Amino acid sequence: MNGELKNLIEENFNLLRKVLDESYTLKSVSDVRTAFIYRHTRNIYRLGQDVVFLLEANRLDSCPIIVRAMLESLFKLVAAVKISETAVQIFINEIEAELAWAKKELDLNGNDSAATIERFSGKAEELRREYNVTSKKKWNTLACAEAAGLGQMYSGEYFVFSKHAHAMTSGIMLREHKTGAGHVLQTIFTIVTYTTSSFVQSIKTISPEGHIKEVVRLAKQTLKLNAEDVFCKMDRPKDSSHPSG
Repeated sequence: MNGELKNLIEENFNLLRKVLDESYTLKSVSDVRTAFIYRHTRNIYRLGQDVVFLLEANRLDSCPIIVRAMLESLFKLVAAVKISETAVQIFINEIEAELAWAKKELDLNGNDSAATIERFSGKAEELRREYNVTSKKKWNTLACAEAAGLGQMYSGEYFVFSKHAHAMTSGIMLREHKTGAGHVLQTIFTIVTYTTSSFVQSIKTISPEGHIKEVVRLAKQTLKLNAEDVFCKMDRPKDSSHPSG
């Protein structure tokens, strides 16, 4: 990884950490939506740092799996920023999905899940009452991506990285010669850019306008590297020999 790329990675993550720190210092995490956005932003930051560490150690195989989780957080985060009521709806949907799982375990295996079921049921009902949520919409990953206006990213990057998460043969073949680092990095930059800009638009920080200007500057640097074919060059196979099936 060249020096320019390393600097760009560091600057992107430093900016994301800065807006998180400022928000925490200002104690703006005060309701379900704000906490939801904050947590997913922090999740993206921490997972992204893990990906960078693995890339620098030349351990690419698990990176796409982590990036897929980052994309899921991004879809939920941006959906919550664009449509304020989605945060609590997604949260309720997650609780109810866990509740359904606990009930299934109880039916199939006879496990003592009564306490878990009672806790999840109570929390979901409490949130529905408090926020007047009557919708029964299933907030799967696609629904979150569509609400975020990131449907194209879902059908592109998310689909590709899902191959790795589900151990599909085509995904394994993509990793056989340590290719894909460029795609991973390019996607990381996109995720961090969306995350930082979305965060500062919805949660109070010390200098939101300054942060947005910095996001734009870093995004232009990424576009410059893309135009110079830097990411594609990283993905070109270094060895043409491979298993045929």
